[in-house]
Amino acid sequence: MNNKFIFVLLFSTSASFGDGSEQACGGSPKDIVFILDESGSIYGPDFKKQLDFIQSIIESLDVGLNRTHIGVMTFGTTERVIFQLNNYTDKNETKAAVANIKQIRGQTYTHLALRRLHQEMFSSNYSRPGVSRVAMVITDGESDFPKLTKEEAELCKNAGYVMLAVGVGAAVVQAELEAIASTADDVFKADNYSSLETLKKKLVSQACKPCENKPIDVAFLLDESTSIWGYDFKRVLDFVQSIIDYFDVGPNRTHVAVIAFATKSRVIFRLNKYPDKNKTKNAVANIKQRRGNTNTHLALEELRTNVFSSKYSRSWVSRVAIVITDGDSSNEKKTKAEAELLKKEGYRMLAVGVGTKVVQTELKTIASTADDVYKVDNYSSLMAIKDKLASRACERESVQLNLRLQK
Repeated sequence: MNNKFIFVLLFSTSASFGDGSEQACGGSPKDIVFILDESGSIYGPDFKKQLDFIQSIIESLDVGLNRTHIGVMTFGTTERVIFQLNNYTDKNETKAAVANIKQIRGQTYTHLALRRLHQEMFSSNYSRPGVSRVAMVITDGESDFPKLTKEEAELCKNAGYVMLAVGVGAAVVQAELEAIASTADDVFKADNYSSLETLKKKLVSQACKPCENKPIDVAFLLDESTSIWGYDFKRVLDFVQSIIDYFDVGPNRTHVAVIAFATKSRVIFRLNKYPDKNKTKNAVANIKQRRGNTNTHLALEELRTNVFSSKYSRSWVSRVAIVITDGDSSNEKKTKAEAELLKKEGYRMLAVGVGTKVVQTELKTIASTADDVYKVDNYSSLMAIKDKLASRACERESVQLNLRLQK
């Protein structure tokens, strides 16, 4: 299934907002359409603030030919496409095209914009297969045809788009924003157009989440050996919960499992245990460290023969394992053998090493590729890699292709 995002004033992902750091949605291309209310209730200066806001969002995105593409549509009494997703691949040209939009005014026919979105802008004529599709609608009030708006929004969501909705001012109707948005977390409100900028980071982060609508089976393998202090093990659990926040957890969506390992390995919970994100995170938070040696190979064997077996895992989704360890395994030969068996099955293996005692060669042995190895100086630094790690875990189509080529 393609990941598709809709903004009703929404945005995209990960790490930079014009400060020179990594661009948002970097490494995870999106097709993003902004849907802008230009009705008569919006004063000219406020419409310009809306355009300025969209340009600031575009500035934070990783726009390019093989990266993020941008489209813009406006709506009043009629809807109109300002430019399609394949018109511009240069960031400055895209921003200039937004700056030149002239407001036509009219009624608030939101449903027409949503209809054209799924019938045209996200069609194969303009949108790319295999990338997340994101639509952003900014509106200042209730649509003139709420029933039709709801129906068209449902068609968009059923097509797999992620709908983010932002309402501006006191006239917006919460129920309609919720009808447009994919989930309650995808609804945003601003008091006025001057305060839109305060929403930017949250909207960008929500829009660029790499795992929305991408079902995967993901297992965390957590080192709980004696070399890890209790407060550092707590940091590992906090880190895992933050990664789970990226996933679209649900019965027909992403499933999560956890294995802990020291002298022995133990399954904390399997993939089919918790179909709810909050319950999954709570189960992680309640893990108690047992300590012992570092028998990584036992956890990998448990993963292969138990957690990723057909009894608990789904054959039609990508299966991803994230191994977090702070040192060399007690039996390097067996660790390598088990890792090779997992990779031959086509599972994506990600290896995270923490501290100065980890062995780079063993991390590479566990990981599917060199790009799947991550290292941090200490447990306090884990959060710095969560965006990249989650994004890598959810690269479904490219991952499966790469693994098939390696076989």
